[in-house]
Amino acid sequence: MTIKTENLAIVLTDIAGYTEATQNQSRQDNARLLATHNRILYPIIRRYKGRHVKSIGDALLLVFRSPTDAMICAMAMQDALFEFNRNNTKELQIHIRVAASLGEVRVTRNDVFGEAVNVTSRIESITPVDEIYMSEAVYMAMNKAEVPSQEVGRRELKGITGSIRIYNIPRFSTPRLVPQDVMAAEDMSDLVYPYGGTHLVGAGMEGGWRALFGASASVGRVAKWVSAGLVLIPLGLLAVVYAPALFTGKFDAKPGATAKVANPPVAESTYQPPFTISESKPVAKPVTSEPKPVVKPETKPATVNPEPRKTVAPVSAPAVQKYEPEFKVSDPETKRPSAVSSYARISDAKKALNDKKINKDDYKQAVNRLENDMKKEIDQAKRDYKADKINKKEYKDRVEAIEKKYK
Repeated sequence: MTIKTENLAIVLTDIAGYTEATQNQSRQDNARLLATHNRILYPIIRRYKGRHVKSIGDALLLVFRSPTDAMICAMAMQDALFEFNRNNTKELQIHIRVAASLGEVRVTRNDVFGEAVNVTSRIESITPVDEIYMSEAVYMAMNKAEVPSQEVGRRELKGITGSIRIYNIPRFSTPRLVPQDVMAAEDMSDLVYPYGGTHLVGAGMEGGWRALFGASASVGRVAKWVSAGLVLIPLGLLAVVYAPALFTGKFDAKPGATAKVANPPVAESTYQPPFTISESKPVAKPVTSEPKPVVKPETKPATVNPEPRKTVAPVSAPAVQKYEPEFKVSDPETKRPSAVSSYARISDAKKALNDKKINKDDYKQAVNRLENDMKKEIDQAKRDYKADKINKKEYKDRVEAIEKKYK
């Protein structure tokens, strides 16, 4: 008998609190819950080339040939359910935990077997709700530039010989993250997800997911209408300008135009419009006898353009570097560094507390001071953004730099 084996990334998901929920649900409610769960997750699994091996009640057993695709898929599933839960009541919300491992497994038509499957099942049993845990094998094989991770520690798993080193993908750790209360969700919907809005990445997915979850669908619809308008408006202008010519065969220039052509014998395959789509009014083609007016404007920008660049260039780049809090280095009464003013980062104050250099009261005062300073700088960045002093990208870069400076 031929045995087929493969090295695969094994992913296991299950719904948190499913057993308790079924005790208070009718058969229709339970079926509706699982149908919603599958409707949200199955398209993401297919998009990242995963294979749904089987379902065990509320649990999904998935396999991936790429460990990186497996973990990005896990992030996308958590982000998709996060958006769904944000737009629904607590009774309708769905929270899952995701676990993954990697190894050689025996593959059949409808199932997979092996130690990697058993390890994944044991890791899933210790994974917190809304979190993603993985074994060291996945961590070593995946592309770490695409998947953020941190070590949880070694764990003794039931039925598994020896301890297993466990890693997780931390929530709200992507560089795109900014505080949720800084802007409205419609303005920053791809910035407030626990894994950076991974479920929105991909061709044609953003509009589809926004339509699926309802509350944020308006942004996708507005984007589609704006795109359609940008295409239809120039076509409408072309129709208005050339409609008389199509019926009469005459092309009359506007008053003040430099040329007038009647009944031009233009072949359909060689016809060139006298103006481009970006122009608001039709402009006659330049006559060959007047080439000089075209040359003059080209010489003027050569001397004018470098001057405004000198004044515009330094506006946005160094803005973040100027936000330095003012504080005293020492306390004049105790003649020692003051916990409230001497620490520039929250992590420094926490380390000092762990090293017993300061007490808890001093630590709380230092953290409160740093959080207040950070909030002031973020509020200033928000005001600059609303006043159109900086664009959205510059605003996000500034907030990211501020958070790194204080944390």
